Amino acid sequence: MLFALVLADPLFKICSTTEYGDYDQKSPFGKNVKIVLETLTSITSSTGYNSAAIGEFPDKVTGKALCRGDVTSSACQTCLRDASQKLLKDCESKEAIIWYERCQIHYSFQNITSLDVYAGKYPDMESHNKSVSDPVHFYDNVRFLMDTLSNEAALNRSKLMFETGEIKFSRNETIYGHVQCTRDIREDECHKCLSSALIDLKGCCSSKQGGIIVSRNCNVRFELYKYYNTSSHLITFPTPQGRSNWKMVAITVFIPTMVLTLIVIGSSIFCLRRKRRRQRAMERSHLTLLRESAGPMGFTTTAEGQLVSSEDLPFMDLNTIRAATDNFSDSNKLGQGGFGTVYKMLKDEHSLIGRHVTT
Repeated sequence: MLFALVLADPLFKICSTTEYGDYDQKSPFGKNVKIVLETLTSITSSTGYNSAAIGEFPDKVTGKALCRGDVTSSACQTCLRDASQKLLKDCESKEAIIWYERCQIHYSFQNITSLDVYAGKYPDMESHNKSVSDPVHFYDNVRFLMDTLSNEAALNRSKLMFETGEIKFSRNETIYGHVQCTRDIREDECHKCLSSALIDLKGCCSSKQGGIIVSRNCNVRFELYKYYNTSSHLITFPTPQGRSNWKMVAITVFIPTMVLTLIVIGSSIFCLRRKRRRQRAMERSHLTLLRESAGPMGFTTTAEGQLVSSEDLPFMDLNTIRAATDNFSDSNKLGQGGFGTVYKMLKDEHSLIGRHVTT
């Protein structure tokens, strides 16, 4: 159900009389205030936001006006006209601002456009006095909704810094919300302003069925009824079932990854061990070859290490060699080598060559 809005009392009003002083409506400054407010009422209705300035110091007046992004041009103009008349009637200060549900208007003796100053206000509305049964889960939904809307409004210029949305809180309850910034500030300033407003919104309204924060440059609001006149996209909150699904996705991804990791590790260990076995076998083969190369195969030795037989070569003892070389006579000497002297040996009328190894 869409609730029709009847313009009544303002949400909030600030007349900065004590801080900046008063003015006389018949003075040049007072006349400029009236001109600025009339101008803003006229030029803002078609665009939803505008600013104006008139006069020279010390009588210069600047102002800006904003209408909620969903209201029609005629509704915007009506709201701003009533807001201007309210300010002229109730405020004679050199700076004042007033907020209605559909619009806000602000004038000052100083330049207020592009001024990044946040001072949030909480209008105490009757509908916001009712509490919710599950405030923690409720505000989790509210915050998720408002954060999503804030990102859209601040980072998407095509939205004109205004965004609405809704989120299902339960089977029968839907939370509706909107955020908006004045268009004279940058995107990052808008996001900063909305973040500050959401902190204030939690402070005032985290357990309430509705809440609103207004400020010079941005406004935020949520209700359990649709209070705006535009379509809004449905935002889905990650419910417990959704979180369970995420767990299933995590398990589905995690387990195969772990299995694959274990397979890779096991294969690496197997290959490493097989490589080490091959290296050991090769080392044993090399050692065997070296042992076999160190002496001819088929030798038989006594316990004292004396060579007694050979399958391939005849061996002679030292006495036999002495006799065959005539006790290593120089007449039988054939030459000198790196391993000793070479002698000619005579045995059974055959000449043999022997080597006397020098030790």
